[in-house]
Amino acid sequence: MRRNLCPRSAAPLTCLLLGLALSTCVLAQTQRRPTGGLYPVRQNGKWGYIDKTGKVMVEPQFDEAWDFSEGLAHVKIGDRRGVIDKSGRLVIELQQVDFAGQFSDGLAPVSTGGAQPLLGFINTKGRIVIAPQFNSAQSFAEGLAAVRVGAKYGFIDRAGRLVIPAQFDRAFSFSEGLALVVVANRHGFVDRSGKVVIRPQYNNASHFSEGLASVAVGGRYGYINKRGETVIVPEHNYVGRFSEGLARVIAGNRFGYVDKRGASVIPAIFDAAADFSEGFAVVKSEGKYGYINREGTIVIPAQFTKADDFFEGLAKVWQGGKHGYIDQTGKFVWKPSN
Repeated sequence: MRRNLCPRSAAPLTCLLLGLALSTCVLAQTQRRPTGGLYPVRQNGKWGYIDKTGKVMVEPQFDEAWDFSEGLAHVKIGDRRGVIDKSGRLVIELQQVDFAGQFSDGLAPVSTGGAQPLLGFINTKGRIVIAPQFNSAQSFAEGLAAVRVGAKYGFIDRAGRLVIPAQFDRAFSFSEGLALVVVANRHGFVDRSGKVVIRPQYNNASHFSEGLASVAVGGRYGYINKRGETVIVPEHNYVGRFSEGLARVIAGNRFGYVDKRGASVIPAIFDAAADFSEGFAVVKSEGKYGYINREGTIVIPAQFTKADDFFEGLAKVWQGGKHGYIDQTGKFVWKPSN
């Protein structure tokens, strides 16, 4: 099953942008978790899992199936919900909660049902270790998880203790030691002690990646370092996060890429573009999606109706309403099916 395509920082950045920038949500990086070498596929209306070679490792049998994280995956068969291991064995029966997200740091967020669900966390044994009590919760990152208590956000540790009080209007997962927070519609950053290290002052911002974070001043985007110093002057209508030394930007209503000096290294000639992953980036041209390398050369022609980034050697792609997987040569290891 396809994960949310907007990145963790999408709320303060990508998904609040209009026009062309909104199209990047189709291409935005998903939250990266080790797959454990298994990938969900749909065949004859049922979900199962294949390995990197396309061999079926868990027979299609589930009505819904999510990606593996830390060796476990959430699945659903009829009204029965649970978590399977890589053999396909149901190891956790979800009876006390309505849904379980991906595992991180040995914990997964779970949600109760009803009109006003609450979120808590289970461990890899399926035991609820942090009782559902939060109005929203993100996965753990760097030992802490952003949670909402009433109308405010703070951070808990793995014991469920609120170690950074709920005081922010929005808060997002830690990345490279800092977390993006929003106060009075201004974006800034705190460290793991909750200390404000870059005061909320920007109209928009993203999490740190490769030592830099994108920020908006007025309607223009640039980059700061962890000292809050501007390293690339805000001059773009949109910018993405840095990955593998490059970041996507909009110039002249088209997408291209800049390096950490802000210099254009791949011309802005694409209708849309994603971050680099494993040496490749998804780009859109004439209504179809393909892949370029870090030199900007098209290495897998634009032929897909949707495409995800490469991760652990494979990328999920769509042709029509069916999805499959390709390797880094563009060859299908699993042809699109439904």
